[in-house]
Amino acid sequence: MTQTPSLRGVAETPYEREPGYAERYRDRRFCSGTGPRTDQRERAILRALLSHAAALGRLGPGDWLDVPAGAGRMSAELPGPVVAVDRDVAMLRAAADLPRRACGSAHALPFRDGAFAGVLCHRLLQHIPSAGERIAILRELARVGRGPVIVSFFDSRSLPGLRRVVRRWLGKRRSGRSTVRRAAFLAECRQAGLRPLAVRSLCRFVSEQTLVLCAPIDGA
Repeated sequence: MTQTPSLRGVAETPYEREPGYAERYRDRRFCSGTGPRTDQRERAILRALLSHAAALGRLGPGDWLDVPAGAGRMSAELPGPVVAVDRDVAMLRAAADLPRRACGSAHALPFRDGAFAGVLCHRLLQHIPSAGERIAILRELARVGRGPVIVSFFDSRSLPGLRRVVRRWLGKRRSGRSTVRRAAFLAECRQAGLRPLAVRSLCRFVSEQTLVLCAPIDGA
């Protein structure tokens, strides 16, 4: 029987974007400025983590879940048929090249336990300010995945993380993104039922973007 973890006391962080944001994100975000370099590095790290999972014998056949898929930028890197999920309908419409799309939230995924051979959750958790909400999401990812679960977060021990702290001290407007210490995030993964297997940063201490390869503890 599918059992979705209780989210009692955890309010889902609002997600509001102006009209046209999804198309601009798809067409411009990683196509100008430092975007192409970031895109290249993120893809390389994802491939490296997938290779590591394969070397550990943890890649099996089956569908992969990409949540939130956004406009589908990373979906093509996954080693199986992809089900793209996002709670923003506009983003799903912008991902017209993805044949299987569903509108849904990472807090309560509409899939049975162990439905996917692997799960990717990229560029979501930096928007989640509380440990409780992050753990609830991680627990849901662990529930629907029977193989590797790859997640990203923003490492507070980085130059951009320091800049965010300084901005708060100066009373400047916050970006809406949150950072967390690496050790604390890995502890959150374990609390959610995920065992971290490998951690890769785009550039340790220089970039805050960090990806973690995990395996469900029950299946470890």
